[in-house]
Amino acid sequence: MRVEIGAGDKPHPDYDVHVDILPLPGIEVISWIDRLPFATTSVDALRANHVLEHQSYELVEPTLSEWARVMRPGAALDIGVPDARFVAGQWVHGEIDTAEANYWILGGHSARAVHQGVDARGVPRWIWNAHHTMFDAGSLHALVSGCGFTDLRISSYDIRNLRCYALRAS
Repeated sequence: MRVEIGAGDKPHPDYDVHVDILPLPGIEVISWIDRLPFATTSVDALRANHVLEHQSYELVEPTLSEWARVMRPGAALDIGVPDARFVAGQWVHGEIDTAEANYWILGGHSARAVHQGVDARGVPRWIWNAHHTMFDAGSLHALVSGCGFTDLRISSYDIRNLRCYALRAS
């Protein structure tokens, strides 16, 4: 089973099961990202593209450990996050304005239709899009490798983002 965490309104077609906190079209499982409803070692691949930064920095390590729990040994992990160090540098050097820095570092995607309105409890949906953790390549590497993953490859893409590929350790 190949699982995409935080699939949002654009579930990736290469994954079998799409998970999100919001009940959106194409989402098969509604779940928090740190308490997955999957059996231990039942997942063959896990993708979380621009999801982990939405988790509190205090919960990132337990979240990665939960992902490791559900993944079988050797399963592939694919994480995408904003490169906060790069964006902050652009802001400090005047290459981007404060509004754009806020968009990338704090999450400013509230204009998207999926983040408008309120959820079943009356909480504004845009709140689920706020960023609560900043990453750079070093911090991402330390967290992922410390939670049961090996063979990490971290690279930049689309200028302001990091992609981390790793394997679940045996």
